[in-house]
Amino acid sequence: MKRSREVLVGTVMLIGMIVVVIGSLWLAGSGLGRPSYPLEVLVADVGQLREGNQVKFRGVPIGRVDRFMVEPSGNGIRIHVLLDQEVPDISDAAAVVAPESLFGEWQVELVSRDRFPRFEYYTLSPGQASQDEPPLLPGFTLPDITRLTAAANEISQNLAVLTDRVDRAFNDETAENVRRAIDNVQDVSENLRTLVSSTRETFDDLRGDVSQATEDIGAAASVARAALERTNDLLETGQVDSIVTNVAEASKDLAVIARAVGSSSGEMQSAIMRMDSTFTRIDRMTARIESGEGVLGQLLSQGELLGQASSVLVQLDLLLADLRANPGRYVRLSIF
Repeated sequence: MKRSREVLVGTVMLIGMIVVVIGSLWLAGSGLGRPSYPLEVLVADVGQLREGNQVKFRGVPIGRVDRFMVEPSGNGIRIHVLLDQEVPDISDAAAVVAPESLFGEWQVELVSRDRFPRFEYYTLSPGQASQDEPPLLPGFTLPDITRLTAAANEISQNLAVLTDRVDRAFNDETAENVRRAIDNVQDVSENLRTLVSSTRETFDDLRGDVSQATEDIGAAASVARAALERTNDLLETGQVDSIVTNVAEASKDLAVIARAVGSSSGEMQSAIMRMDSTFTRIDRMTARIESGEGVLGQLLSQGELLGQASSVLVQLDLLLADLRANPGRYVRLSIF
């Protein structure tokens, strides 16, 4: 009887121990009796991450941290995790080690680098990035609250120094100088506004003057174009050349007559002198005609005088012809 009780007590104690062990394993998430898929994450440090912390994907627990291994070079920590399912198909996969809550729990979250592109993930060498099992992912560890507090403390100190420097630089005199500068800027703005208004009025007047000058130049150009066209017409018809040629021939004929009459008597000397004077005038007239001066010169710009000049030349030709035919009608010689 006593022996049977001892066996019963031992059996109960054994069953209790088995239940405690199984419960502990279950609470620890060891996945007893379930398949596990190993995965490794390489980070610069692990922060407050501990063995047994959860591994999540999009907020869903898919595994736990198994152990840590320091890299032989001492430049990183390799986190070995066990997943309850196969590694999710993530484009450009990486891992983020971050606090899970405000109570000190940490986690490893599998993410795509596109989700947090500014994180400085651990750089894997070509050998580390091989496809050998288990898969290796680069990771990034967020700073914990203590580091954030230290950073905030440093920032507050820098702000205090900056505030002190601002207090030293920005005193009552500086404020007065700033006020004067603002007043000066306002005065300059008013002066610039006045200058712009007066300049605009000046430019408006200048624009009107330029427009009027442009119209005058256009009118003068039209008049000059018309004069050139009339001159071109005269030159093309050859009337001016004919006039000059006729005057030159008349001059030659008069010179011949003068030489013939001059040999007759001394009384003709005065006539010859008058004829020489006439020749000189005719030469001057020819020169002025060729240079565009005088009445004949104006023929180049005024076509209505051309007809009158032609009529005069015709009458002059008739006079010369009559002089050749009847010289005694115009010149009377008295030798004795």
